[in-house]
Amino acid sequence: MSDDKQGQPAPEVDRPGERARAFNAAMATLGIAIVVFIVGVVVGFPLATFGVEFVTANGGLVFGLLFGFLVLVLVVTAVLMIFRRQIWESLFKRSEVEMERFARPLSEVARFAAQQKVAEATDSARDLAELVLARYAWVSTRRWLMATITAFIAAIAALAGSALLFQQNQLLRTQIGLMQDQNGRIEEQNRFIQSQIELGEAQRSTSIVPEILEIGAQVAQEVAGFNTFAGDQPAIAMLSPGLRARIIAATTAARPYRYLRNPLTDLDENLLMSSGLLRRTDLAASATVRQQLDAANGAVQFAGEQSGVMSDRPLSPERGQIIGLLISNGLTDFSTLNGADFSFAEVRSTSTGSSIRFHFAALRFANFDRQLLVGAEFDGAYLEHARFRNANINYTRFTAGELPSITGGAGLKQGAQLSGADFSGAILKHVSFDGSRGFGINFDGGVVHNTTFAGTSMAGSTFRNAIFGVVDFSGADLKSVDFDGAIVFDAGFLDTVAKQASPESFVRDRFEIAPLAAEEFARHPRWSDAWLDGLEARQAYRITRVGAFE
Repeated sequence: MSDDKQGQPAPEVDRPGERARAFNAAMATLGIAIVVFIVGVVVGFPLATFGVEFVTANGGLVFGLLFGFLVLVLVVTAVLMIFRRQIWESLFKRSEVEMERFARPLSEVARFAAQQKVAEATDSARDLAELVLARYAWVSTRRWLMATITAFIAAIAALAGSALLFQQNQLLRTQIGLMQDQNGRIEEQNRFIQSQIELGEAQRSTSIVPEILEIGAQVAQEVAGFNTFAGDQPAIAMLSPGLRARIIAATTAARPYRYLRNPLTDLDENLLMSSGLLRRTDLAASATVRQQLDAANGAVQFAGEQSGVMSDRPLSPERGQIIGLLISNGLTDFSTLNGADFSFAEVRSTSTGSSIRFHFAALRFANFDRQLLVGAEFDGAYLEHARFRNANINYTRFTAGELPSITGGAGLKQGAQLSGADFSGAILKHVSFDGSRGFGINFDGGVVHNTTFAGTSMAGSTFRNAIFGVVDFSGADLKSVDFDGAIVFDAGFLDTVAKQASPESFVRDRFEIAPLAAEEFARHPRWSDAWLDGLEARQAYRITRVGAFE
């Protein structure tokens, strides 16, 4: 009867095959874990710690580590192959594992079992088991090594592709940056080429200067002849027809162009006067003057090399020179110079303070910046986009003029055309805009006193931060006109404007008015020029726009 039948526990049977399989599974798991750990450290740690940039920048080091580990695996494999007999003999008591050797212990087990030799059959069975386990261990080890080597080769290949892709992306980013820089240089070069072309045009246009000088000499000669007769007042109409035709032809030939201008020539008189304080860097006023210069004219330097800048739009100094030479000879009535084109004229004459008449003159895009205009008449003139920035304009008219009828009937009245005209920073005193018309006229930051806009059509114009004295808007079209930031000296200014403006053109509720402290008024750029017949000494008020334009 067996032990189980007698109720006794069965003895533990030593199964070498199970132990070998467990050992092989443990070794395979441990090996895979070690490989994954090393790959994770070599690849994952730099990616997680330093990012892709590290791998891209240190690709050689990463590949070196991986390749070194691959070489280590290959060396281990070679060692196992070379010393496999000794290793297997120490582990499995076998130095050779051959398929033909399986027959001997198998036949001995059968033979001893048939002879009922238990001990010998057991020994033969143990030999057979050792051979089987050794063969299984060898096959498993070889498969594991080959799989590891293959996996490493695939990982290196994949990482190589990724690293090359990272490197390609980095090079593309660098290339994009260089291309952007190149595009910027090309744009700069194009600007220089454009400037060169425009300066070449300027050179061709200035070739008319000798002609203008010759015209000036002839004008002076004819005017001198007029003065030989007592009481004669020289006028353009008194010039010889040939000379007048020559003047008209010169205005047509002198075409506008952009040119290099020195920032020092565009300084405001007040800034030029106070610029002497720049040398006193220890004074707070020096910093204030520098801020005003930078805000008004850019980076202006009074010492060292000066670099010119291109004018922001085409101008014709030659047409302005023709205006100047005629005015300097006492010829101020340009309304008789029919056919002359003074558009884009840049007027730079100290004699513009004299009474001049530009009735119906073509002065589109003309430039009168910082000029003194006293008693000038621009009745019916075409002044679209003309500039009068920081000009001092007194007793001047921009009103409607009457064109004579060619049929002999009543003349046609036409107001000055002022669309886009720029009077920003200008001082306007005793100026009339009655009957003029234009959209988007700019009066920002100026001083407006004893000025009338009766019957003016000025929709979309702006008076932002302007200083108002006495002003009349009777019948004016003030649609979408902006008074935001304007300073006045009458608490009922907005109510008065609402009553004077044409019906439904001014929205009173769009603005609010509040008292302004004296020190706030003193910070206005035109504060020192606001001589308003004593109004400036009264309480000032600031207008604030609180409603949006439709």
